[in-house]
Amino acid sequence: MNIKCNKIKLLVDCFFILLGVYLISLGTNMFLLPHKMTTGGASGIATILYYVFNIPMGFSILVINLPLFLVSIYKFGIKFSIKTIIATVLLAVFLEIFDYSYFTQKSPTDLFTSCIFGGIITGLGLSFVFKAGASTGGSDLLAQIIYKTIKVERLSNILLIIEFVIISAVIIVFKDINIGLYSLVALFISTKVIDIVFSGVDYVKVVTIITKKSDKIIDPILNDLKRGATVTNSVGAHTGEEITTITCIITRPQISKIRNIIDENDSDAIMYITSASEAAGNGFRTNRK
Repeated sequence: MNIKCNKIKLLVDCFFILLGVYLISLGTNMFLLPHKMTTGGASGIATILYYVFNIPMGFSILVINLPLFLVSIYKFGIKFSIKTIIATVLLAVFLEIFDYSYFTQKSPTDLFTSCIFGGIITGLGLSFVFKAGASTGGSDLLAQIIYKTIKVERLSNILLIIEFVIISAVIIVFKDINIGLYSLVALFISTKVIDIVFSGVDYVKVVTIITKKSDKIIDPILNDLKRGATVTNSVGAHTGEEITTITCIITRPQISKIRNIIDENDSDAIMYITSASEAAGNGFRTNRK
């Protein structure tokens, strides 16, 4: 039964990765790339290389991510990295296969419209990729590597710095501040779409897990997700058996990861997720004033 469920889950993940990667390539090729806009990450660097040296975006994305893949496998293991590698390779291929230049040249959209729809479509695509427990490499993967290597309080701070540097480079290379400003708007829209589609309107989630195999679940929460947890020893009302209740606070991309942790280590565990409007403390916003 578990083998059958795992196969179904794998097929669902593959579908989400394919759909997500296609939407990212659609939003990039039809709306962002024709106006030199980007939502940051490896695609931002690839956009610069495309216009300055005429290097295909797909090729650039693969070359940029290759060293990140090697470091990721070393730091996190192949199991963590395999879906991201697959998603990134597919994205590189889709960017080259799906060319909408005929439509964009015949009926071009203005900068504002392209910014809005490019952000929405790439955000939808990224949310589907995240749902499959993967990413498209680039700044997401680099931020996780930096976060794992040095002691930084918030992963989001690293990601913000990386995106700011890349979009600043776009402004400098193309000598057009409007492109950079619209790219920031597209990045903001993409991020908000991911928040809404992937985890609803609330960013922070409180996860409660009731399990008999707490030792197998707590370790990956602490070491893989880099999140703390509160453990409570309980007794089942009907069975009278001793059980463990684990409570932890996570962020949007970690929802699918914690589901994978439960599926792999205790498929009989009970898990429920609730929304929190705010989280303050280690790993989250620290300013309580």
